[in-house]
Amino acid sequence: MQRIADLIGAEADRADQVALTHGNELEKSGAVQLVRFSPPLVTAEVADGAACVEFRIVDGTLRWSCTCLEGRSGTFCAHCVATAQSVRVRADRKASPEAPPAPESTFPIAS
Repeated sequence: MQRIADLIGAEADRADQVALTHGNELEKSGAVQLVRFSPPLVTAEVADGAACVEFRIVDGTLRWSCTCLEGRSGTFCAHCVATAQSVRVRADRKASPEAPPAPESTFPIAS
């Protein structure tokens, strides 16, 4: 089964250019607050609650909703794109190995 981040990313790649541009701007400006991030469900508030986005996996299929006018009509809107970008960033951070620990410094102890 595909990860929710992969399904969301694939859907975002199919969004129209206007939604992609505006969504990327929203994400870069820090307008996305991920509220819940779990394997079957991601919820977010975008632009200080101006829109609420939900991604959910149902029977292996990604379902999404947004409270904005375009989102309510079923369009993968700019808020969905912004949330998708935030999910990608978070998933990439979780997938990347942690930085190696800093080497311990040793100092001679005066006797």
